[in-house]
Amino acid sequence: MIYLSIDVEASGPFPGLFSLVSIGAVPLLLSKRVWSVDHEHSFYQELRLLEGAAVMKKAMEIHKLSRAHLEENGLEAPEAMQRFETYFLELKHRHRKITPAAWPSSFDAPYVGWYCQRFLGRNPLGWGAFDIPSYAMGLFRCNRQELRRAMKQAGIVEPANSDPHNALADAVQQGELLCRLLNYARSGPPPR
Repeated sequence: MIYLSIDVEASGPFPGLFSLVSIGAVPLLLSKRVWSVDHEHSFYQELRLLEGAAVMKKAMEIHKLSRAHLEENGLEAPEAMQRFETYFLELKHRHRKITPAAWPSSFDAPYVGWYCQRFLGRNPLGWGAFDIPSYAMGLFRCNRQELRRAMKQAGIVEPANSDPHNALADAVQQGELLCRLLNYARSGPPPR
């Protein structure tokens, strides 16, 4: 079993009315009892805005992918989702069981699921997703407001991200954090 850290950027808060503008994904592998990010098998794709879909200026300012940039560099949704499905199925062929993971899954999973269902007629990821912050709160027995402090006290430092709100950079960052959480859960606090 592997985890697939997925992050998306969008033109607004939910699919259907707004557009998915980029998707990034990276697998997390367990080898010799240690979880790590498999950078070699990452995925990144930009998409054109859906015709007639709403665009929130504030959302576009966050990820800085302009309409002009997406028109020039993005794929139409059916082709982009076909590429994502091909990527996912190649991973599944090698690893059999894949659990999609995100921070928070309540934003990323609906976008990926809606786009797959709408443009492929199926959702190869299935209907479940692993919510990284919920796992961390359970691991440290704390609420969302206490989570960063609890992780810091446990010696888990949030990974750096040189390109925030780039879907691949965010997928890598949250994947590295999930690896740290899984490794902590497996072996206890890291040595100091």
